[in-house]
Amino acid sequence: MNILAIETATERASVALLCQGQAQQKVAGGGLARAEGVLALIPPLLAEAGVALGALDVIAFGRGPGSFTGLRVAAAIAQGIALALDRPVAAVSSLQALAYTAGCGRTLAAIDARQEELYYGYFTQDKAGIPQLQGREGLCGPQAMPPPPTPHHVAAGSGADRYGEILIVRFGVTVQAGVAPEAAAVAALAALMAARGELVAPEEALPVYLRDEVAKCPGTGLE
Repeated sequence: MNILAIETATERASVALLCQGQAQQKVAGGGLARAEGVLALIPPLLAEAGVALGALDVIAFGRGPGSFTGLRVAAAIAQGIALALDRPVAAVSSLQALAYTAGCGRTLAAIDARQEELYYGYFTQDKAGIPQLQGREGLCGPQAMPPPPTPHHVAAGSGADRYGEILIVRFGVTVQAGVAPEAAAVAALAALMAARGELVAPEEALPVYLRDEVAKCPGTGLE
């Protein structure tokens, strides 16, 4: 199975190709994701792997939460390619991809949401090493976050980089600095979704912003 994956939920935008179980990845330069910059990575990625565009089986993207602009870029590119090729889409949680990239047994995946808030999710690896969400993904300030369901979590992501000191004091986590969700992780998780029959039509592949939803922290009145 050939899977093209796009991850632009943070300032580290990347594109990956999963082919015969091996992932190749390219990272966009210049900070915030721009459609033209991400699109420019795809032809050389496919060429280096010797995979034609029409040989792609699944298009995957990091559906968020994360940067509003970045999520729209990833969704638009994934939908456009999938529609052109008549292929299904895997909409992968960017927080799960972040936890997968961190590679820890228990991960507090945290992405800086600006406005003194962060997107977060608690993940525990299953026997296959796949991070599984404990509870639900949320959005709030670091002081309002609920405690982890179990101890000994590693905090990773831009939210952990920014609010690490608060998270260490509140929850006793350790911080793995400089981690971002990777397109290679999105591709690996997309392969699992394909095996479970969780792919969707291009028009159903939408970003998850959280800020526009009711996934706020307990006590905010917006639960």
